Amino acid sequence: MREEVREANASPSVGTGSRLEVREAVVATVAYADVFDMPIDVPRLHRFLVGCSAGASEVVSAVGELVESGQLGRRGDIVHLPNRAEVLGVHDERTERAEKMWGEAQRWGQRIARLPFVRMVAVTGGLAVDSVADHDDIDYFIITAPTRLWLTRFMMVGLVKLAERDDIELCPNYIVSERALEFDDKALYVARELAQMVPIVGADRCTDLRRRNSWMFDFLPNATIEGDRSRVAEVEPSTATRVLEAVIRRPIFDRLERWEMDRKVLRLQQVRSRRSEVGAPDESSFSPDVCKGHIVGNAAGIDEAWRDRLTSSA
Repeated sequence: MREEVREANASPSVGTGSRLEVREAVVATVAYADVFDMPIDVPRLHRFLVGCSAGASEVVSAVGELVESGQLGRRGDIVHLPNRAEVLGVHDERTERAEKMWGEAQRWGQRIARLPFVRMVAVTGGLAVDSVADHDDIDYFIITAPTRLWLTRFMMVGLVKLAERDDIELCPNYIVSERALEFDDKALYVARELAQMVPIVGADRCTDLRRRNSWMFDFLPNATIEGDRSRVAEVEPSTATRVLEAVIRRPIFDRLERWEMDRKVLRLQQVRSRRSEVGAPDESSFSPDVCKGHIVGNAAGIDEAWRDRLTSSA
């Protein structure tokens, strides 16, 4: 079934949803963007259409009907919920900020990719969809070679501190090894993060990550396995990196890897969410193959806010 969905996604003219289903899916997708105080442009609306496979022309037609009936508002190619025209100003500010931030995101992403054991670096979060709020940092999803994730993270922290000298905030907050590419948390929030992440280095591994989590197409049938490759750079590891990786891979470093993991996990588990209702980091996950430092309860809060909007617009 999922292979059929992916084949359908290869052709933008294919549409399988009924007219009512497409309209409902359009409203749901616009409502999801509104959770982040953002409208959504029609191409992304089509690409991230929630729960319904539809062609681009079907989405455009549904948007037109919904705007005409007052169920949605729009400015040119940008669509928002009714009575939420204020998000257009937010959109303009955030997209301008994102345009300025992308250069640094690519530059530092390539530097991270040159570290030993790093196999993929991708931008996630707001920047991945050109929506950067004031004081937002640059979020990265990173894949490493097995057995040395925590020592690799230690080296990344050095780059984070170096970037801070230039007032650039890097946040490599989700790091997994090549042994942990299948996700257990199958939710719309996770599907969107997978679909919208933008690889900087290692685009083929990003494609493999989506393939291994093909359940994401159950939530986002129009998403593509390749995603946005417009920011990809070819970064080859230097001779020094290869030599350093060979040295650190030796068994003598196993104990140091374990010590660094235990030390950092103890500290990270003590960090509490900024949201009092979340309490302890309910979405964080730490193991030899995973460092997931999401400590603000994003998924649960976003899902609740999205459902509230759907109820209001019903």
